[in-house]
Amino acid sequence: MYLKPFYYLFLLFSSLNIFAQHKVDKIESIPYDLKVYNSPIAYKIGNNSIEITSDGKTNLFNNPNGSIPVQNASMILFEPDENFTLSAKVSGQLKEVYDVAALVIYQDKNTWAKLCYEYSVKKKPTIVSVVTRTYSDDCNSEETGEYAYLSVVKRGNEFSFFYSTNEKDWTMVRCFHLETKNPVKVGFASHGSRGNGSTAKFSEIKYRGEALSDMRTL
Repeated sequence: MYLKPFYYLFLLFSSLNIFAQHKVDKIESIPYDLKVYNSPIAYKIGNNSIEITSDGKTNLFNNPNGSIPVQNASMILFEPDENFTLSAKVSGQLKEVYDVAALVIYQDKNTWAKLCYEYSVKKKPTIVSVVTRTYSDDCNSEETGEYAYLSVVKRGNEFSFFYSTNEKDWTMVRCFHLETKNPVKVGFASHGSRGNGSTAKFSEIKYRGEALSDMRTL
C-alpha cells in the first residue's frame, strides 16, 4: 500500500527521461559502444543491422499543447564524433497509427530530433521529422513504401535529414539548427504510442565521423 505513490512517481518520471540499461556489442560500421535505453521487449544486433521491439503506449514526443512529454521509446544509442553522417535502410512492422522506426539525435529531454519511418494517420508509411526545442515541431513529409533509406547529418549545431527510396537519389527533409553540447547521442528508436508495440528494423547501417560539405545535398 505504501509503495503505490512511489510507483506512480516512477512511471511519471520514466515518461520524462530516458534510462540506459546496458552496453551491447558494437556493430561493424559504428566504432563506438552502443547502449540500450528504455527496456525494449527484444532487440537483435547483427553485423550492420539492429532490430528493436518496443512495448505498447511508448513514444518520444513533447506535445506542443504543453501536456506531459513522453520519452519512453525503446532506443539503442551511441556517442558519435562531433560531426557525423549516419544512414540506414529502415523498415518495420507498422500496424497501428504512430508506430515508428526512427533515427534519433538526443541531447536531453528538451533538446532532440528524430527522422521517422512512421505509420501516419492515413495508415500509410510516411517520412516524418520532429525537432524538439522544449516542445516538438512535428512535420509529415512524403509517403513511402515498405522501407526507406534515412540519413541524419550533424555539423556543429546544424543538422540535416534526408531520405531515399534507393540510396542513390536523396531528398532533403529538413535542415535546421539545434543548440546542442557535446557529447550528444545518436542512434535508433522504436515506439508504438497507440498499439501494443512495434518492431523497427535498421539494416545497411553506415556511419562516418564527418559531415557534408553542403548540408543540403547528400
